[in-house]
Amino acid sequence: MIQYRRQCTPESRKAERFPLDVPVVFWWTDANGVHEQGEGRCYDLSELGVFVFASACPPEGTHVGLRIPVSQALRMEMEGSVVRIGKVRSGDGRTGFAILSEGIVLRELDQSVREGN
Repeated sequence: MIQYRRQCTPESRKAERFPLDVPVVFWWTDANGVHEQGEGRCYDLSELGVFVFASACPPEGTHVGLRIPVSQALRMEMEGSVVRIGKVRSGDGRTGFAILSEGIVLRELDQSVREGN
């Protein structure tokens, strides 16, 4: 396990982005204390955050958790706050949300998880 923690300061694109095209699972607790979960897609990420394309977005300011597969043997887990919700600039009508990371953990998956057991 590799762990990374950072102080939250609004910094825009001050970290190198890494191109990925992977599914993302995210979760949060709503204002009524109900656990919510959604799925989306990420096309790039950095140590400072990620933009998730999703049809259902948590509200701005919400603390969220994400699980991002990096390879068959490695998964990234990230926690952070939603700093922006919006349509993607490409004009294709897709929406999503940006997360400012508060911490990242890389987990190596054991053999049973890799084989889907």
